[in-house]
Amino acid sequence: MNSNGIKVALVDDSSVIRNSIQEIISLWGYDVILTAIHGRDLLRQLSIGKIPDICITDLNMPVMNGYETIAALKEQWPDIKIIAFSITNTRREEERALEAGAHAFVSKLSSIVELQKVLHDMQEPAGSDC
Repeated sequence: MNSNGIKVALVDDSSVIRNSIQEIISLWGYDVILTAIHGRDLLRQLSIGKIPDICITDLNMPVMNGYETIAALKEQWPDIKIIAFSITNTRREEERALEAGAHAFVSKLSSIVELQKVLHDMQEPAGSDC
């Protein structure tokens, strides 16, 4: 398993989803440096210096939901790229996540290839898609 040097955080209250995505993206070469069960758990871990390049966050979680998590990341760690990841696949939820500051939205109902494509696209330097 080769590392591409990209550090990822996973935030999801479902241990099955969290562990599965961690296994899959690790096989793709990403370094999952932290996992969290909700936004507050993520922020606690970030505050001790574990800073990822990309954060994949569920939207519907207890304690601190994904929208609040995205807003906090944008304010405190603006360089972290954020993927909103949700079981629901509504246009309004996607818009709301993007308005909160997410860089991309991936439905958990879509093909895993969609997540792989979004992760790959986030490695491109800013402005390269102009």
